[in-house]
Amino acid sequence: MEQPPTPSEAVSVGRVLGLHGTAGQVRVHVLSDDPHRFDPEQTVFCNERPLLISSSAAGPGHRRIIGFEGVDSPEAASALIGEILTVPETWVASLPDGEYFHFQLLGMKVVTDGGELLGEIAEVIETGSNDVYVVNGEKGQLLIPAIGAVVQDVKVEIGLMVVHLMDGMR
Repeated sequence: MEQPPTPSEAVSVGRVLGLHGTAGQVRVHVLSDDPHRFDPEQTVFCNERPLLISSSAAGPGHRRIIGFEGVDSPEAASALIGEILTVPETWVASLPDGEYFHFQLLGMKVVTDGGELLGEIAEVIETGSNDVYVVNGEKGQLLIPAIGAVVQDVKVEIGLMVVHLMDGMR
């Protein structure tokens, strides 16, 4: 039996949006880049409950239609609506140096190269050309582009990002 991730090691991989059809399938907004994360026979967790995927089909955009073993009616599936699907962090593949998963960045403290605390990363926005980090701090919200000229250092192990603010970024 698969062990559920502890809250500190749970990685969000999807969010259940709603029902699909009458067989207990659900629409899931995919939060994972792993193309096989939602393949049949894979396991995800919902509130520490293991769910074995029985069927999976592509939907529009970042969505999939998912069926879970033992969830075979709209009534059973409706309990999943709005829930986050997770996997243990140990199930997530490692990335090349200099690349990070969103879950690794969320909550990270952001300081300038001069040592000023700007706040914490509250959200990562995917723009197509580069991500943008939404940093909330005492002086308000800053949008930090994830580009080399701005992001100087990322220390995942201590939850710290060092940035160089260019003119006009405040």
